[in-house]
Amino acid sequence: MEDNPENPYPPTVLVAYATATLVDGASFELLPFLDEYDVKSKFTSLLESWAESGFLLRGQRVYPWHQVRHVEVSRVVEMSEQDAHQRILDWEKAEFSEQQHNFWRMKRSMEKADEKSEGNQPPSHP
Repeated sequence: MEDNPENPYPPTVLVAYATATLVDGASFELLPFLDEYDVKSKFTSLLESWAESGFLLRGQRVYPWHQVRHVEVSRVVEMSEQDAHQRILDWEKAEFSEQQHNFWRMKRSMEKADEKSEGNQPPSHP
């Protein structure tokens, strides 16, 4: 939507929040979908693209499509363009933070496993 001098309200967009559920029962939120007029078409088009490619993309993670049980839109809201873009940025920051947290948690558990395996080996003799 373009700025209209006759309309004092800022331009708005539709934001669709979607959840993917995997066959193992795990579920997660996808990046919200934005469109000025028809968020349903945008969501459907992207869903078809994922199905054709055989993969669901979430940030830097890739899930084989056969592991996806379903993807559904949980809600659609209308908000100002500025608010919508800020929410996308916040979502991306939270996603990046979660990825960093998972990396460090996995690294610590691998280090602990290495320490345990080193402790179980017989001492080496020079």
